[in-house]
Amino acid sequence: MASENCFSACRMLAIFLCLSSSFLEFSSAAPSKKIPDYIKICKRNDPKLDECILHSVEDLRPKLIIGIPELEIPAIEPLILPEVVVSPGGSFKAVGKDVTVHGAGNYKVKKLTTDLKNLVFSLVVAIPSLHFEGKYDVNATVLGVPIQGKGPMKANATDVTADLVLKGKASKRGGSNYIDFYNIELGIDLGNYDIKLENLFNGDKALGDAVNIAINENKQEFMKSLKPVAERVAAEMVLTIANKISRKFPFDTVFPEN
Repeated sequence: MASENCFSACRMLAIFLCLSSSFLEFSSAAPSKKIPDYIKICKRNDPKLDECILHSVEDLRPKLIIGIPELEIPAIEPLILPEVVVSPGGSFKAVGKDVTVHGAGNYKVKKLTTDLKNLVFSLVVAIPSLHFEGKYDVNATVLGVPIQGKGPMKANATDVTADLVLKGKASKRGGSNYIDFYNIELGIDLGNYDIKLENLFNGDKALGDAVNIAINENKQEFMKSLKPVAERVAAEMVLTIANKISRKFPFDTVFPEN
């Protein structure tokens, strides 16, 4: 169930990574409406555009922590994940339910680069630590270790970093220009983790303890095996969210010239 831990982190990161790159797009549901006071618009010709965006993301933190209902943005502290499914096929299937994540509000945008000419947005986001609690249901074999069971789970992750490059293209609709994102490159690094899965193998204590020990003592091997799955699922979600937002607001509203 290390995958549940990794993917929960990925999903959380995906949400606020997208927010941090697209906060400028939350001008309003219609261009004529007043821009909310908590959103600072950065002009496209600002020579310090990247710095402006970084400051704006930081200023938006209090709103992200409690959520922004009018923009359909859930609270990130804590972040509630009703269901997380990882099923790439074969003998691997893991589901997390009612997962509560603490620590997302302590995110830090370490680097941001904006290339408006080519519509490329690059971000590096770090989170010192995350704590997960929820329920799991897993039936998988990872590195030859069978993992089967369902029940409560707790996990901690530290030094979580996401490196993301989002690429878009211009499209014209209704006489206005919009951004359509068509490609994403996303890498997830997890410095360390510990996880406890209860009731493995229908409560067989010996087998359950053995699997928990294997997961926690072979962290690098497990993370290397599961990382591609987590990155692919998270990347697909970020791309979907980015387009859901960017296709609502004209480019000139998102990035005003003056």
